Amino acid sequence: MSDLIEFTNEHGQRIELTRELFLEKVALPTMERFWDDKDMLRQFAMDLVSKEFFTEAAQAADRLLELYGPIEPALIFRAVVHMHQQEFEQAKSLLIYVIQNYPNAGSAYTNMSKILVLEGNEEKAFEFLEAGLVKDPNQDNGLDWYVSNFVEHGKIKELMERLEFFGREEGAWRPQLIMGRLSMQEGNLLLAMEKYQEAITKSGDSEITIMNVTGELGQAGYVYQLIQFAEKYWKPNFEYPYVGFNYANALISSDQKQQAVEVLKEMLPHVQEQFKEVVQNFLDQLPPELLEEKQEEHSDSQDAKKPWWKVW
Repeated sequence: MSDLIEFTNEHGQRIELTRELFLEKVALPTMERFWDDKDMLRQFAMDLVSKEFFTEAAQAADRLLELYGPIEPALIFRAVVHMHQQEFEQAKSLLIYVIQNYPNAGSAYTNMSKILVLEGNEEKAFEFLEAGLVKDPNQDNGLDWYVSNFVEHGKIKELMERLEFFGREEGAWRPQLIMGRLSMQEGNLLLAMEKYQEAITKSGDSEITIMNVTGELGQAGYVYQLIQFAEKYWKPNFEYPYVGFNYANALISSDQKQQAVEVLKEMLPHVQEQFKEVVQNFLDQLPPELLEEKQEEHSDSQDAKKPWWKVW
């Protein structure tokens, strides 16, 4: 655990404080300010967990139960805080209640699995993890954990079979996304593209899925395949600019520089105010000659910025 906490203040400045000062000057006053605002308190409580202020997170979790009532997300969050405090019996009691009263709560099964691992019952933990993924196969945390267990033991074929099984559940798309990633890593680009296409389609052309697909293709160096997906799915009015960034980087890498500039310029009027400066900075960092149509080929600048591929 770091002795320093880095955070962004209300003016957008990055600041570092000791844990003691952060608790005194930031955490406690913020929690008091959000005490009656359940949405803001929920977000801040999750941040407290990530920064390992578990005592304060427990206070916020109890308050959230008062504000929301005993609904599934509030109960699971309280159980998670219990787990971080190593109060396993209290955590399991809440999760069992959720499983009994909210039978489709996949994350309740996943968190029960984590507790069972900490208690040394790995066989039972695996059963709960699989049950949770059947309930909700799009759990990013649970699915990543599941995948890592197979990958560590080199059981890729078995993993692909299990992901196919989870992917048949109604509304499932994340298993297909991971199958695409694994297929690409195994050198089967044709299958990777097929699974990536399935993931996008089954997610309802979700911007987040498209972001992941284009980001993963970019990181792997498959810029022409990235462009193929971006041409089909990218929209300048996406909520986030990152698919556009992935698209523009791919175009630059494939020497389609003018098209990259056009993508960035097309995005600029549509992005949320908080992202306008980021898009403009991307444009400003490009060599000036890219902003004009040229009749002759130009070699890449030696100090050109390395592409940055965004994966959600």
